[in-house]
Formats: sequence, structure tokens, C-alpha cells
Amino acid sequence: MISTQIRIHDKCSVEIKTGFIVSEQEKNIDKFKINTWIFLPNGLDINSFTYTKEQFYSDIKSNVRLITPIYSLAEILKGEKGPFPRLKKAINCLLLEPNEINAENYTYQIKMLLCILKSALRKNYRNILCLKEKKQIIASIRDFADNVTAINSKYRAFRDDLLTQPNISDELKEYFLFGDEYLSIITEETAYQLFAYFQNQQSVYADMQPILAKFLEKETENREKMNYETPVEEDEEHNSLMLIKRSTLKKFVESDLYLQRIKKTDGAFQRELYYSLAAGLAMIFATVISFVATQQLGNFTSTLFLVLVVSYMLKDRIKEMARFYFSSRLDQKYFDRKWDVSIRNQEIGAIREAFDFISQHKVPEEIQNLRNKTPLVKAENNVYDEKVILYRKRVSLSKKDLEEYKEYHLSGINDIIRLNLMSFTKQMDNPTLPMHLPDSETGYKTIKGKRVYALYFILECKSDEDTYYKKYRLLLNRKGISDIREI
Repeated sequence: MISTQIRIHDKCSVEIKTGFIVSEQEKNIDKFKINTWIFLPNGLDINSFTYTKEQFYSDIKSNVRLITPIYSLAEILKGEKGPFPRLKKAINCLLLEPNEINAENYTYQIKMLLCILKSALRKNYRNILCLKEKKQIIASIRDFADNVTAINSKYRAFRDDLLTQPNISDELKEYFLFGDEYLSIITEETAYQLFAYFQNQQSVYADMQPILAKFLEKETENREKMNYETPVEEDEEHNSLMLIKRSTLKKFVESDLYLQRIKKTDGAFQRELYYSLAAGLAMIFATVISFVATQQLGNFTSTLFLVLVVSYMLKDRIKEMARFYFSSRLDQKYFDRKWDVSIRNQEIGAIREAFDFISQHKVPEEIQNLRNKTPLVKAENNVYDEKVILYRKRVSLSKKDLEEYKEYHLSGINDIIRLNLMSFTKQMDNPTLPMHLPDSETGYKTIKGKRVYALYFILECKSDEDTYYKKYRLLLNRKGISDIREI
């Protein structure tokens, strides 16, 4: 199964998060196919001459990571086989035998607990936002505060005991404290997000405020006790350094979920074979010319010399033309980039990707129907064609190799792509343009209109189990992305 999400990452970038989830069926390899069609207005002047493969891949930042195991806050707290029992077991093994293997498992369990908690917090927050009745909202926020307070207390009970152990290194103790600080950050952030979302709903806000304020008060006490840094008003340098530290903590915690990628060339042997064939064809041409010229003109004549020079020049051009022909054919069959994906040197699958501009008549009919152009756009395209980018991706995953990794059930991987769109803004008009209306006193008045360009993304997702399509419209101008929504 394939799951997809598109959102605005920042003013200049759009994030496409794709989950590749292995099936429950008994088979060794799951294969996935996803095509992303991007329709661009002709006025942006983006085409194969102005926007190359190299530019596209330089505008993309890609991360591949394991899908976090799914737990609710209550399951994290009370689950008999959840992250807390695993962490407790890892700590006990480390205390009994502080070797490298137990130290690695101890660090891994800290990271996985926090990753699972972060995912559970995000899911819990979204569930609260979906509620309509005030009583349900307040009850859910109270459950959130109670569960998170209990989770934090349970983690810190381990911390207080661990810091007194003499046979555990300072470095391993620091890892636990890193987890504690990150725990405080992500739980506080969720509380502040709830405040921000409900601040305009006064009746809800008034009842939720004492619940979350009590929780945040406990977190503030813990931060002061452990000397963790907190933001300071009107101290930009301090706050900037804090953000750097938070980013580093995030990378430390999530490091075990990110996968190793080894870059390879797709169809490398076939390309070399066809390039050798191109050289052979050129050599055949030059050799035939040499034999025929020698028989007709004799040896060591000035005319033969000129014929051989011209044949060499043509041989070189024939070789390059044949290479170009074979290369264009191979590009249609093979991909621009190939990555072998592995967890700690254990290969679990592969990812291939390719970028191309596609002419309108080569776009499949079902994609054309989904684009669903208005009559005005169709009329414009009779003169100025929309430009179409096709970004292809093929993923294969080994269910067996995934299941062998550690003790958590891993359902698949997430491929997170950030596409920077600033290259698309070079030929755009000013972000605001004047518009006029009649006015009874002055004759007319001028207002400002926001000039945006619409980019359409159509995702074609195919797995062994199903096929589906998604369509998004993204609005963009020189100031950045203003909106993206699914249609």
C-alpha cells in the first residue's frame, strides 16, 4: 500500500511524504510505483532547455526512514510489550553487563521510545482537532495532560535511578538526559499547539487553560531542576542557539529510523554495452571507407589522405550520434538514479527515480482527464502548451529483511521529499498588481490584486494491492507558496 501527503514545508518548499507499506501477504518482495505529474503554466518558461535534470535534483532534498511503530499515549504508558518494558529490560541488561551490545540496545530503546511518543502526540493532537463538542474536547485534553504527565514521570523515574549508577559511563547517562530534554520539548510543543488552535474559541480555551497550565508548570520545574535551556524574550542569540540544539537533539533521537542509501547507476552494464556498440558502428564505417579508398585510389596519395581525414571526422560524429540515440532510448527504460536502501548494512530494498519533461500528447488519457482543464486554459494551450514534468519513482522492499530488524513490528518506509520551487519564480510577474473599480466620488479607485500561478500535481500510486490517484493545486508567486490543497 502507498500513502501520500503533500504540505507546505516553508515559503519556498513543498514536502511530499510517501509511505510504502508492505502487504500482509506471503511474498518476498513488495513492489511500488509512483508517478508525479507536475503541470506548469507556460509563462514560467520552465522547459527542458531552461530547467535540466541536474537543477531538478539539486532542488530536491530526500530522506528515507522507517515508519514509526504506531502506539497511542495510553498504550505507551500501559502496554506490556511497549517501549517502556523494552527500555527497562535494556537498562537492566546494561547494569548487569555494560558491554557494547547492551549499550547500543539501551541507546536504541531510548530513541525508539521518543520517536513513538512523538508520533503518538501528533496523532492525539489531530484527533482532538477533529472533535466538535466542547465536553469531548476538554475530556480529551485532560486525558492528554494526564497521560503525558505519567509518561514523563515514568521516564524520569528511570533517569533518577540511572544517574546514581557508578558502572554506567557518563556518555550513556548523557544520552538519557538528551532523551529527557527532547521529551520535554515535544510534549510542551503539543500543549502550545493546542493553546494556539483553540485561542479563538473562548469557552473551550477557558476550561482547557488550567489543565495545560498545570502540566506546563511541572515541565518548567523539571527544566529548571535539570538546567535545561528555555527561550528568553528579546534574546535572539540565545534563542537561535536553542533552536540549533533542538535540531541536533531531533537528529540524535531519530537517527535510528533513517536508512542508509548507497547510490548506484541504473542499467550501468547495458549502457556500457550500447556505447561500445556505438563505437563499433563508427569503426565499421571508418574501416569500410579506408578499404574502398585504398582499392580505388591506391596507397600514399594526397586524395587518399583527404578521404581518410574526412572518414575519421565522420566516424567521430557517427559515434556521438549513436551514443545520443542509445542514451535517449536507455533513459526511457532505465532511471536517472538508483539507491540500495539498508539498515545497518542489511539491505532491505531499492529505490529508483527519474525526471523528464513530457509532451502533452504523451500524457496518459486518465491523467489528462484528472487535469480537467477549463475552457479558457484549453484555449490558451492551443497557442501555449502547458509544460509537464514527470517524476517517476520505483520502490522494492523485502518484508523478510524488515521483520528481522530489532523487535518492533516495522510496516515499511517513509520517503520524504522537499522540492524547492524558487527556480520556478524567475520569470514571474510582481506578486501584487493594481486592479480598478468605479467610484462615485473620484471616478475610480485602485485596489491591489495578488498575482499567483497555479501548479497542479497529480500523483499516480500503484502497488501490488491497489491503484489510486490524487490531485493537488499549489499557488505560488515571487514571495513563495501561498496555498496547497487536495482537489
